[in-house]
Amino acid sequence: MQYQDAPPPALGVRLDFSSGQALGLDMAPAVSDQVVTTPATISTDSPGAKVWVLDDDTSLCKLLTRQFKACGWLPLATHTAADFDRLLADVYPDLLVLDQMLPDRTGTQILTGLRKAGHQFPVLMLSALGAPDDRIHGLEVGADDYLSKPFTAKELMLRIERLLGQVVPGSGVLDPSQDCFQIADVLFNPSELSLSCADERLSLSRGEAVLLSKFCQSPSLILSREQLARGSGSIVDVSTSRSLDMRVSKLRRQLSSLYPGLGDQLESVRGRGYRLMAEIIRLTPTH
Repeated sequence: MQYQDAPPPALGVRLDFSSGQALGLDMAPAVSDQVVTTPATISTDSPGAKVWVLDDDTSLCKLLTRQFKACGWLPLATHTAADFDRLLADVYPDLLVLDQMLPDRTGTQILTGLRKAGHQFPVLMLSALGAPDDRIHGLEVGADDYLSKPFTAKELMLRIERLLGQVVPGSGVLDPSQDCFQIADVLFNPSELSLSCADERLSLSRGEAVLLSKFCQSPSLILSREQLARGSGSIVDVSTSRSLDMRVSKLRRQLSSLYPGLGDQLESVRGRGYRLMAEIIRLTPTH
């Protein structure tokens, strides 16, 4: 399939990822599961956000850059991990769209390095690898969201907008002045995206921190999967996706690694949702 370079169509975008990479632009209706027509732009509450794309498919980057500009974002595309590292030495993005299959490193290797280095900007993994184990691994190493190919441009942009809404000024989510929480003997600091106990400290992804904040703000109360997804800015259909359950499972492991058995107090209530039964103390910062 030949790449076509054309202005953004008025009616839609056709994305063909039958090979994991091929892409075409036109205004044709969807003709298969691999070809999807979507509106070209969305309304955004985060104009001027720096949205980077790290993907070796240059034609895909060109399309996404054009679409992101139409949304009012400031896109920047790079195609290798080495080029990304050089850019990161000077400036940070507000959000990174990260492909898994890159020529010099995998996306999960890059993401692991980012989190170990303390970078906490949201990362949306974008990959042709859509098996449950691939998605789980991406979320475990710190991805805030994971979107499999094929995808629609509109879904990608809506997911980006939700993630940006967690970090833009005035969003009220993960604000630096937000209260900390004592969960049994574990200190949860939402603004620093961290859990700590004694001399041990664990870093959380932004999505994990937002989710744990929801539990801490409603101790012992049952929160439905829909409430948790909505409260953490996810647009995933929880009736068909297991991403929320994966994130809860990881939070359980993280809590128990710091304080044995604490993760078991993040209970699943069959048919209703989840609740955190541990003793929780809200620690209000002093100024």
